[in-house]
Amino acid sequence: METQNFNSEEFATLIKLLQRIDPHKPLGTELYDAIAKVSLSIAIEALTLRRGKNGIEIFLTKRSEKEAYPGMWHSPGTIRRPGEELDDAFLRLETREFKNKLNSKKFVKFSDCPNEERGHFFLLLYLCCIDNDNSDNWFPFDNLPEPMVDHHKDYLIPEAVKAFKLQEK
Repeated sequence: METQNFNSEEFATLIKLLQRIDPHKPLGTELYDAIAKVSLSIAIEALTLRRGKNGIEIFLTKRSEKEAYPGMWHSPGTIRRPGEELDDAFLRLETREFKNKLNSKKFVKFSDCPNEERGHFFLLLYLCCIDNDNSDNWFPFDNLPEPMVDHHKDYLIPEAVKAFKLQEK
């Protein structure tokens, strides 16, 4: 059986190291990116929109320099961890990215994203709502900040706006 480009000793070491990973703890960007290249990930995309003074506004956050897409704007999302309940993933989003409770989460769409630069993702797109959020994280849909994660700007946000408009009818 051919096993990639590893000799048997390297392969045995790799397996031992992978077995030490706790799937309930964060992997860190470098390790996650390496694993994502050879696996499928389920991304929970929590797009939060509202009708504001400038039309449809979307909640965005800026990635830290230690994360994937450093310094880029994006719509909050997370990767579902093995054995994790969906509510746990949303709680992580509320705590780490929104810093606020999401008072509604409506499933909108499932999408297959095989060509994302970090790996192959199944996207679960949700429209979410936050009440009484007066942060500076709201941006008009027709005037998004730059630099922005491409697949958020080109796919996720337009899909969320389409669903938001349908929901308003």
